[in-house]
Amino acid sequence: MSSSGPLFFPIAIAAGVLVLSILVFVHELGHFIAAKACKFKVLAFAIGFGRPIFKYKHGDTEYRINSIPFGGYVAMEGNAQEEESGSGADANAKEAQSSAPKSKEDIIGAGDNSKPIWQRAVVALAGPVANFIFALLTLWVAFVYGVDRPAYMDSTKIGIVINKSAGQEAGFLAGDSILSINGEKVSTWEQVQTMMAQQLVSYDITVARGNEIIEKNIQIEKSGARMPKDPTGGLIPARFPPVIGRVAQGGAAYNVLEAGDSIISINGVHIFSFDQFAFIMMEYKPENGPVKIAIKRSGEPMDLELTPLFDSTRNRYLLGIEPAPEPTKFVSYGPIAALTPTMAKSWEYTTMIFDVLGKLFTGKVSANQLAGPLNIIPISGMMAFQGFSSILNFMALIGINLAVLNLMPLVITDGGLLMFLGIEAVRRKPLSVKVQVLINKIFLMLFLALFLFVSYNDILRLPDFLRLR
Repeated sequence: MSSSGPLFFPIAIAAGVLVLSILVFVHELGHFIAAKACKFKVLAFAIGFGRPIFKYKHGDTEYRINSIPFGGYVAMEGNAQEEESGSGADANAKEAQSSAPKSKEDIIGAGDNSKPIWQRAVVALAGPVANFIFALLTLWVAFVYGVDRPAYMDSTKIGIVINKSAGQEAGFLAGDSILSINGEKVSTWEQVQTMMAQQLVSYDITVARGNEIIEKNIQIEKSGARMPKDPTGGLIPARFPPVIGRVAQGGAAYNVLEAGDSIISINGVHIFSFDQFAFIMMEYKPENGPVKIAIKRSGEPMDLELTPLFDSTRNRYLLGIEPAPEPTKFVSYGPIAALTPTMAKSWEYTTMIFDVLGKLFTGKVSANQLAGPLNIIPISGMMAFQGFSSILNFMALIGINLAVLNLMPLVITDGGLLMFLGIEAVRRKPLSVKVQVLINKIFLMLFLALFLFVSYNDILRLPDFLRLR
């Protein structure tokens, strides 16, 4: 389906909800399997919060799909809500009033305190571990399945430098090949995108220009924007080679240029990509007169002059030519060979999280870059339209994010529960009920404040998503 169709956005949202639901299901399934293996009595296994829209009981466990498709929980004897409790909020209220509240409210909890600490820790750890294992699996499937990879992704050559962009101000030129960013070598445009997706204020970039190695510094002035217009500072890859694929009948180039002609230069500017050529043509004004084009046809160079014609439908002057199809190559790996790129990509995603968090705390990355479910869902849906491998890669990225963030000692996360269990192991007894309830309430308020902040960011981004569709 075209990304410009009227049904694109609602279908993208539905696909995004499905993706997030799968990741939540995997996380809670990890807790569930570990709890069952450790002989915990599991009262409920739920996806989402709110009132159940589907319930099925088997043995001691009630399986639920709830009305609010965010989050989920595994309720165990000793910390779970009663079977009739309809929402996470109800569970929180009941747990706060309980004589033995647990360190992690309604998401998983410590479970039965009579169980050994190591078993409770295994149950808490199982959710993030499940997310990480699932991420490895999805990456492996993506590499084995393969994808038609655009040829430009295997290069770091710059095809266009946008006028008045940070890249132009820094002195980058079309045809430059990026060698490293902030001291890290890059060999593909995917790596360039990953590095610059951090939205730092400043990047030190080494490029090759002909036989020269040049050091450049690019300043991203609008790094605080929630959805920057130029996430790579106006540096655009050379997507299409400068080869003509079609000449429009009746256009300015008709009977002059031919399909298969390679464009060498226009008005003396060397052309490295068709995108660059089209970008220059957008600046054409009739008072400039004919454009001088150097081409190569069947290996023979030719110099031509053409006068662009005004196209009222596009409101600009055109020559009437289109690029040749974007070159691609099918890339796939065998089951064993796929393990190497799988581990490399998972390591890249994991370290990227810590790198961004570190730069967030030091102020090098704006807090406006933080995103929540309202952002993740439409992005997931958009990735689904880009193909099977793209959505698997994005699911792996989000899954690793969930795993890492859930292991952080933020009290309401699995890492918070592990922290409490560690304290209990050292003290040989848990913290007092009063202290646990107080800490839980403080961190729950902080979590709600963070959730509202990222949701506000997400809402501000929605018009941009609608524009980009």
